[in-house]
Amino acid sequence: MPPTSDTKISDEVIADMQRIDNSGNPIVTPIGKITSSWSSHVLEKDNRKYSEWAHSMKLELSMVQLWEYIFDPIIPPHQTYQPRAFRAWTANNRLACSFVKRAILQSEQKLSMDIKNPIELWT
Repeated sequence: MPPTSDTKISDEVIADMQRIDNSGNPIVTPIGKITSSWSSHVLEKDNRKYSEWAHSMKLELSMVQLWEYIFDPIIPPHQTYQPRAFRAWTANNRLACSFVKRAILQSEQKLSMDIKNPIELWT
């Protein structure tokens, strides 16, 4: 579980978190632009093709390196002490949501418009 604002973090741990975040190898890197586009059918509530859609989506999520944001959640870095990694994690998390939403029938996307957690979006 990531530290919260209520959690007391030692100065040594804070220094370590900041050192890693400021290094050339932060703990989370931005995925960037996805060049793959969704080519399978879009998910519709009543078309009874969820299994086929889910299988295709899982393969695609793996290929674009977003799998972990839905099926093996990455703990978000500490916003205060690891701001670069936190920004990268936030961008990747948002990208995972957008990627899944793009594969849902447009008229049904409105139902998921306010969902910002890709895990909630999947379930």
